[in-house]
Amino acid sequence: MPWCGRPAPPRGTRPDLTGRGVGRALTESVIDLADTWLDVRRLVVVVFVDHDRAIGLDESSGFQREGVVRELGFRRGMYVEAVVVGHRRP
Repeated sequence: MPWCGRPAPPRGTRPDLTGRGVGRALTESVIDLADTWLDVRRLVVVVFVDHDRAIGLDESSGFQREGVVRELGFRRGMYVEAVVVGHRRP
């Protein structure tokens, strides 16, 4: 598997498609692909703490918060934290 044990490219949608279900469809498709076809036991997503919509989408798709990474990124002149969420195959 090309992404096994390595990070995948970032996910996201264009600003004009926000709130139209594209992110949910993308997330659910990735979960289905991982669970059904690739036999991946676990998915992990790292999201900056101020990205409430992405965190909400992940949690409503079955991901659970697993922790916080301090000073993971640097934006607007300051270090920012990220939330780690995980999904395990049932």
